[in-house]
Amino acid sequence: MAEKHDRLIRFLLPEARARGVIIRGKHIFAEAADVHGLVDEPKLMFGQTLLASLMLLSISKGGVRQVLQLDATQSNTAITRMQAETRSGAVRGYVQWSDAAVHQRQEHQGIAAWMGENMLLSTVRDMGVGQPYVSTIQHNSEWLADYVLHYLKQSVQVHADLILQDDLAIMIEAMPGSDDDYWFKAVESLAKISNASITNDAPETILKAFEHLGCQIVGEDLYAYACSCSDESMAVAMTSIPDEDLLDLADEDGDVTLSCQYCKRISKINIATQRS
Repeated sequence: MAEKHDRLIRFLLPEARARGVIIRGKHIFAEAADVHGLVDEPKLMFGQTLLASLMLLSISKGGVRQVLQLDATQSNTAITRMQAETRSGAVRGYVQWSDAAVHQRQEHQGIAAWMGENMLLSTVRDMGVGQPYVSTIQHNSEWLADYVLHYLKQSVQVHADLILQDDLAIMIEAMPGSDDDYWFKAVESLAKISNASITNDAPETILKAFEHLGCQIVGEDLYAYACSCSDESMAVAMTSIPDEDLLDLADEDGDVTLSCQYCKRISKINIATQRS
């Protein structure tokens, strides 16, 4: 998989006692859509799910791995699950279509049109030590950003605001010592960024909207849509499959063909070799 990177910028807003992250995920969107064969609204929704996972890892309380999973609660939705997983420098994910779904252009917009109302949003935050933190909330909105903000309010209990529009994500979070007056300054400045700027401008240009709050860029990270799977990891995954099922899956030479749901990479593993 060719890895073309997008640049995430971490910034501080001293005059509002807040911090934030911003990224335009052009390459992440393109690579993810190519891997999973997505166009139009599903391409947009999936790309924004990837960026939302990336935002959560980058801004709140650290961590080495962040999983964001959306599950439909209604039957007969076109998409039943979208999942994104972010590690340092890399994000990956998959879309799970219903059996009856037809992959074609549709006129519907908004995540509820594809996954129904009252979805479940689940997160896994792996701090790298001990048991990962897992949380699930249920919410109802047309917009993924509303689900993420509801999760942050209910489960993390932080002041945060998030824009997910086109291939741009920008998130701000109140820091310790921020009160309502400080937080209003940050939110007001975020709300004043025009739709045209969000659609067209580079992240550095968009951050000029926060100049009066003493905006300081404090770090940058490169991210790509990339998967860490390998023949070895696929072989490990095979150990969880019962022997009788492996025999049913194997061809006449004893080879089992596995496909990674994140990157569609194909691995062919021989049962005899695996057992030796």
